[in-house]
Amino acid sequence: MTTLRTRATMRLLAAFETLFAVSALYGGISLIAGAPGFTMPVEWLAPLGLTSWVLPGIALVLVVGGTLAWASVFAWRADFRAPGAALAACAVLTGWLAIQFGLIGVRVPVQWVTAGLVVVLFGLALLARHRLAEP
Repeated sequence: MTTLRTRATMRLLAAFETLFAVSALYGGISLIAGAPGFTMPVEWLAPLGLTSWVLPGIALVLVVGGTLAWASVFAWRADFRAPGAALAACAVLTGWLAIQFGLIGVRVPVQWVTAGLVVVLFGLALLARHRLAEP
C-alpha cells in the first residue's frame, strides 16, 4: 500500500523523467536536423572521428532519452523499481556528460544545465526510495 506522499513523490519523479526524456528527444532530433541553435562545429567531434552531429543526435535520443523514458514508466506505475531505474538513468547521464567533458570539453551552457538536472534526478530518486521504504 502506498501513501499519498509516496504517490506524490512518484508522480513528481515520473513527470521530471518524462520531461527530461522529451528534452533529450528534442535535442537529439534538433542535432540530427541541424536546427537553429543546435548547429555546433564538427571540429568538436574530431576526437571521435565523426564528421556530423547525426550520430551523437541518434545516441542522445536512444541512450539518454530511452533510459529516461524507461525509468519514467516505472515511476508512473509507482513500481518499487522506479528509484533504481532513476539511479540507472543518473549513471547513464553522468557517463554521457563525462564523455562530453572529456572529448569535447565544456563548450555550451546546456552541459551545466544537464549536470544540474542530473543532481535533481538523483535527489528525487533517493527521495522516492525513502518514501517506498516507509511503513
